[in-house]
Amino acid sequence: MTIAEIALELQRKAGAVKMQLVRNKIKPIAYAGPTAIYDKSALEAIRNVPGKGRPPKAKPEAEK
Repeated sequence: MTIAEIALELQRKAGAVKMQLVRNKIKPIAYAGPTAIYDKSALEAIRNVPGKGRPPKAKPEAEK
């Protein structure tokens, strides 16, 4: 499966899927030119690990 196929299956953005693959240290099983091919187990690994999500916004300092 390519990153685009995994993203379509999980209904997420391709960039988010790519970051989760990197964060979880999941390596591709092959390359088709510049495209990385992942095993179906990568799909399950991403599905089972929750993402970190967006960091909270910094609160503005109170003015004196």
